[in-house]
Amino acid sequence: MFDFRYFTPTRVVFGKNTELQVADLVREFGGKKVLIHYGGGSVIRSGLMKKVTDALDSAGLAV
Repeated sequence: MFDFRYFTPTRVVFGKNTELQVADLVREFGGKKVLIHYGGGSVIRSGLMKKVTDALDSAGLAV
């Protein structure tokens, strides 16, 4: 096995209506396309998925 180092810094943004910041956060890192991966259907039933995809669509970011 080859030696290697793996570094994965993580930023967590938490709070009321922070899902509306998603486009700004993606652009901050130079992103242009977003892959959304989720588990069960609660993200859809709660309306969170629509809020996120609407924010990304409005910003011209591909989902």
